[in-house]
Amino acid sequence: MWQGRILSTKAIQLLSANHINVIFLDSFGNLVGCIHEVMSSFTGISRRMGQYDTFRDGMKVLQLQKRLVLSKLESQLDFVDGTTKEKISQYLERIPHVKSYKEIIGIEAKAGIVFRQYYTSLFDEKYNYHSRKNAGRRNKPRYATNVINALLNYGYSVLYSEVAKQIHAQGLDPYYGFYHKSHESEQALVYDLAEPYRVMIESSVLEFSNTEDRWNRISKCFKLDEKNHYQILLDDITVKRFLETLSRKFNEKTEYVSRFGNRGKKDGIANTRMSTVMKLQIEEFAITLE
Repeated sequence: MWQGRILSTKAIQLLSANHINVIFLDSFGNLVGCIHEVMSSFTGISRRMGQYDTFRDGMKVLQLQKRLVLSKLESQLDFVDGTTKEKISQYLERIPHVKSYKEIIGIEAKAGIVFRQYYTSLFDEKYNYHSRKNAGRRNKPRYATNVINALLNYGYSVLYSEVAKQIHAQGLDPYYGFYHKSHESEQALVYDLAEPYRVMIESSVLEFSNTEDRWNRISKCFKLDEKNHYQILLDDITVKRFLETLSRKFNEKTEYVSRFGNRGKKDGIANTRMSTVMKLQIEEFAITLE
């Protein structure tokens, strides 16, 4: 939900009963809060204690950091092609051999530059999209002065909310991350576990931008004045239709082999919704902490 909307408690109860996350965003697509159903877990306490113990084990934390960045780079590889795929592959091959957190973030940063250059090149020049940095005095991504960055903010907010929901379902503490530093991020573990799925948001924004303007209504979005740091204010219908695009992306199916098995499926492979894949992978991560 975005600014100016009203939702009754009865509606919230109905949505929660149907496992639907209610997400509150500000006018610029930044996450304000979310409501989801109370989830019970017989293993939640042991997993949270295991989470705290893990962060005292430097070697295990390093392995988790490698696993995260490998997953992120693999998701980027599935998106790119040509020489960009070759370059990211080279960075990916280096990850298993690094010996420190500093080395990992250095490799991730270099791969990120390659991916971002490829990604920005895919957009029509009419969007003037070249970077996640913005033109206002506040140039951080959350202060979007470009419509593509504004759409990315909306998409990432939805993703973070869905990841937070699954983290709570597993009984984990969202404030204790193993890659993003807790003093730098409000819910570090959410940002950690969302990394491999950011490409899903980025591909949704690209797909949406390629639809006809009379449908996506991107031309109806406008910049505010200097007092508001020239931030983009998205048209309500643009937001609605983008979220429809995003919903389809979450419901797309992909071949997936779960450690929990897929009954009756050859080699355990099943066509699984991306939202379900995300849920299963976060559960698998939680199990490694026990």
